[in-house]
Amino acid sequence: MTQKQSGRKIAVANVVAVSMVTIAFILGAGAVSMYFNIQSAQNQSTTSSSSLGISTTTVTTTQQVSSPQTEGYATPVCNSQAGSTRITLVAERAKVQIAKNVTYDGWSFNGTIPGPTIWVNLCENVEFTLINNDTMAHSIDFHAAQVNWATVYAPVLPGKTLSFNFTPAYPGIFMYHCGVPPVLEHIANGMYGVIIVNGTGNWALPVAPGGTFVLIESEFYLNGQAGTDGSYTGNYTKMLAATPDYVVFNGKAFQYQVSPIVVKPNQLVRLYVFNEGPNLWEAFHVIGSILDTVYTDGNPLNVQHGLQTVSIPPSGGAIVDMFFTDPGGLNPFVNHAFAYAQAGTVGVFKVENLTSTSSSSTASGAPGVPVSIQAGSAVNSTTTYYSPATLTVVIGVNNTVTWANNDDATHTVTADDGSFDSGFLNQGQTWSYTFTTPGTYSYHCSIHLWMKGTVIVKSG
Repeated sequence: MTQKQSGRKIAVANVVAVSMVTIAFILGAGAVSMYFNIQSAQNQSTTSSSSLGISTTTVTTTQQVSSPQTEGYATPVCNSQAGSTRITLVAERAKVQIAKNVTYDGWSFNGTIPGPTIWVNLCENVEFTLINNDTMAHSIDFHAAQVNWATVYAPVLPGKTLSFNFTPAYPGIFMYHCGVPPVLEHIANGMYGVIIVNGTGNWALPVAPGGTFVLIESEFYLNGQAGTDGSYTGNYTKMLAATPDYVVFNGKAFQYQVSPIVVKPNQLVRLYVFNEGPNLWEAFHVIGSILDTVYTDGNPLNVQHGLQTVSIPPSGGAIVDMFFTDPGGLNPFVNHAFAYAQAGTVGVFKVENLTSTSSSSTASGAPGVPVSIQAGSAVNSTTTYYSPATLTVVIGVNNTVTWANNDDATHTVTADDGSFDSGFLNQGQTWSYTFTTPGTYSYHCSIHLWMKGTVIVKSG
């Protein structure tokens, strides 16, 4: 078909325009001007102009009003909102350690790579704001949202902000990322994270008392030589060729081989596994165990049982429920595409030995020396996240410590050496641990890696 054919000029022009916008958006060829030429012609429901220089755009998402049936399946509809939550992401540069003695000069959300893991509930009103503190334009793309993408995913200039609301109607684990062209470069440089939409009511999953963990796989492509400050920058040629230097879990190669993840034996353990890409497929496998129940993209309707390996594409995820039956044992986990395992995606689950007397955890709410997880800790902007940040206790006197989550985000209390882990603590929850061996114990939040604390344990 050509534009010369009579009666088809308008149809062809529309097809060409849509195709060119899609190509420009992904690859970046003339993207900014074409993006906004097309965008300006659309009929939008906003409170202000969405042009590049405007500081704030607010969009209200309209929920579906019908539920078409397909072979017994009903498209989910949020007939009412289940509360509201505010999420703020800050686009900024960050130097992060991605492997031993390797520092990367990355592009980030909130100063970490990956960005913060965001937890919301099904049908909850999400009030989102993006702040751009970088020197180039950035944007946001939430895979969990159903919105007018041409408006709310628009590039935001340095020093500007953009705000909008959305209500997630599907439960699961979803990607968020910067969508400014070339998208490949922005994602590969670190501008990504996950948003987990917790199912409620009939969509809720069973409790996982053995531990709950997020494992995000991603890739780093480095220039051959470090800069004057010793850090590496991204190599776009390698990104296009899909030849990464490192493939990592949660931003750092081999970190869970050095510091294993502690799980409880014979109790349900839940893994939120996600592949940010931007290029490679993930073949997630746990040695010496079976993936008992796997929910593709984290949706309870997409369920499989008894898998040896789960295949996850770029921008895909899975919730993996499983059991570890060997107390005191070690179960490695890998990307079973072993070229990428050797590039960094190897870790270990350390199964607690319940007969050990070296240390013990007490029931939630047990008395102990209090440590507060401070409000606002999910944003990397303060110096104190655990208060007090350093605590000294004496065995036999006050060697039980109780952490209370006073923030509205989910956090953990995770030992750097893997000796203890609280699992996920939601707002208002507490967790206690009794120290029985003298020493200095450094710990962190496994979701927000900038949160750090120390417990010094002295002999009685």
